[in-house]
Amino acid sequence: MKGWFFASTLLVLLADQASKWWMQWTLSPGQSMPVVPGVLHFTLSFNSGIAFGLFPQFGKLFLWISLAIAAAVLAYYLHLPAPSASTTAIASLLTGGALGNVADRLRLGHVVDFIDLRVFPVFNLADTAVTCATILWIVKHWVFSSPAAQDDQAGC
Repeated sequence: MKGWFFASTLLVLLADQASKWWMQWTLSPGQSMPVVPGVLHFTLSFNSGIAFGLFPQFGKLFLWISLAIAAAVLAYYLHLPAPSASTTAIASLLTGGALGNVADRLRLGHVVDFIDLRVFPVFNLADTAVTCATILWIVKHWVFSSPAAQDDQAGC
């Protein structure tokens, strides 16, 4: 599984960086391109803060926090004797997503965002990977590890 972790992490990182490069090459800052009009647009924006553009003055701090998260997940994952497929997926999504935004902050001083659902702040593939990892972790540890779920599994 550990080989899959590194391959998946790299895939997330490369997909994120390639999509951001393509958006910066295609659009000017603030420019929007409808994909599904009224639902999904690609809108190029830059974010030096965290989610929703909060705390832009702490961009360097968020760089270090993202690096620490990626390092902690990597260290935790590498110490697991036999990680499951779900743990591998969660860890690679979280690490690849964190490193995608770290790469932006190191290279540009801000994060490139472009996915615009018109009812939510603009985000990117790295943000999507981190969000998916978080949801998967919650489902794995709170839904499938709940006492009710354990009782159901014990009866099978």
